[in-house]
Amino acid sequence: MRPVASWMLSAVVMALLVACTERAPQDKEEARAKGRDTDETVFDDMIQTQDRARAVEGLTLGRTGELDAAIERSEGETADDAR
Repeated sequence: MRPVASWMLSAVVMALLVACTERAPQDKEEARAKGRDTDETVFDDMIQTQDRARAVEGLTLGRTGELDAAIERSEGETADDAR
């Protein structure tokens, strides 16, 4: 029974070592493609959420300008029609 216990202990120790080893660092080009200069972190989900929010904000601000211009054109047309 003793050899089996030593093999089991060795297997558990090896599994812990493999689980605790550090991951290989991410490729620098891949990190830059994601818009940052660091490796992947535990905060990636939050960072990706912020990136998507910034992208939507840019679209929203662009469309706000178009909407304002359309409103000004419609106000100008209404004022001309009332005369």
